[in-house]
Amino acid sequence: HSRHFNLRMKRDTSLFSDDFKVEISNQVIDYDTSHIYTGHIYGEHGSLTHGSVIDGKFEGFIQTHSGTFYIEPAERYIKDKTLPFHSVIYHEDDIKYPHKYGPQGGCADHSVFERMQKYQMTGIEEPTTEKPFEEPKNSGPQLLRKKRATQAEKNTCQLYIQTDHLFYKHYGTREAVIAQISSHVKAIDTIYQSTDFSGIRNISFMVKRIRINTTLDERDSSNPFRFPNIGVEKFLELNSEQNHDDYCLAYVFTDRDFDDGVLGLAWVGAPSGSSGGICEKSKLYSDGKKKSLNTGIITVQNYGSHVPPKVSHITFAHEVGHNFGSPHDSGMECTPGESKNLGQKENGNYIMYARATSGDKLNNNKFSICSIRNISQVLEKKRNNCFVESGQPICGNGLVEVGEQCDCGYSDQCKDECCYDANQSEDKKCKLKPGKHCSPSQGPCCTAQCNFKLKTDKCRNDSDCAREGMCNGVSALCPASEPKKNFTDCNRGTQVCIKGVC
Repeated sequence: HSRHFNLRMKRDTSLFSDDFKVEISNQVIDYDTSHIYTGHIYGEHGSLTHGSVIDGKFEGFIQTHSGTFYIEPAERYIKDKTLPFHSVIYHEDDIKYPHKYGPQGGCADHSVFERMQKYQMTGIEEPTTEKPFEEPKNSGPQLLRKKRATQAEKNTCQLYIQTDHLFYKHYGTREAVIAQISSHVKAIDTIYQSTDFSGIRNISFMVKRIRINTTLDERDSSNPFRFPNIGVEKFLELNSEQNHDDYCLAYVFTDRDFDDGVLGLAWVGAPSGSSGGICEKSKLYSDGKKKSLNTGIITVQNYGSHVPPKVSHITFAHEVGHNFGSPHDSGMECTPGESKNLGQKENGNYIMYARATSGDKLNNNKFSICSIRNISQVLEKKRNNCFVESGQPICGNGLVEVGEQCDCGYSDQCKDECCYDANQSEDKKCKLKPGKHCSPSQGPCCTAQCNFKLKTDKCRNDSDCAREGMCNGVSALCPASEPKKNFTDCNRGTQVCIKGVC
């Protein structure tokens, strides 16, 4: 490719929850994910790199302004052991993927979804003991409530991912399997985080638990995925028969060649009226079985050959899109790849198109307006049932966090002349504009003209036990107030102040 990639990467802990566990051969272990890295190309703003380093070899992807490059072990494609090189690197445009227009290559055909939809209507609701989530009643000033709501934004979907023995056989080691899972999760995380679902933003993913079925588990009678020939609907059903109440979504990754080139299958979520999708709890259905329909499956094999990571990542984003409430795209507005207008056709179809896309067209890794409408309704209704706070700094939430100089929100909210809003490029957003000393988002001691307020400016009213706060002229933050004398009366004369506290 006639270029040198100078990657700056650091260990990526954002993809795994604090209580992340790996289960392998019926043992649960705390797993060290220090071989997983994320970063950027030095000097190229807006680039993204992610991958793993195992035995000194890097495997992963590099997103650049001129497209995405993939690095994989050479042995995955060439079986000759005497090769003078260990890895292959290729550009996404180099992918020759002949199978993308099978009958419904990628997703099961319409009749399968109709069967699944009927089944989803048969859930038997058990009387609930939990209180339904209620929006806090409007008490106190609106602004304060908004700030608090922002602070505790539940925007992260926690995943349980299992791999069957065939997936393990294909990749060969525990580390390689976890690296594959991590690159799939990073890929969808990047897509969902950059999508604005009608005002709901920064949707992210985190792996809470992984179960790896190795080749030894092929003979374990408690392993439901042990059989060599399982159809795609049955495979999804086996995943759904387990209880996945602890997770937002539960997936199984496999290396099986399903009929008709199907790459994945998942239950479609709905805002109400039917079971399935994100946050769905295990319940009884009309066939007398208890099932969790917050599930999906994907395979990395198609018509006898390995599915390129690019296609597999988009398949995962597509199946998760079903769980989030999006059916397949239809209608002219949302299937431009079928358009007679060459300009529109050139940009290709969106993520939720019914057939697998090669991933190299502009729209292939974006959600259509149809998907966004459907997904935002489901998120509005369900995310408070099981999504968690990410614990990661989020540019755009109005709070100045680690790694940010300021945070004035998104372009439609930002009234700040001093700070770049969250819609700007990676190297600008949540940073001070050139020549600006501060931003009002940093604290009350910054003027709208981006200068520090004077020492004579008040930033906090006095309270029973503390004097009023005054700016110090060198910081946007309001310094701590001086405490009033100990034993000063407070709380309407019923208590006294000690060290500034009543």
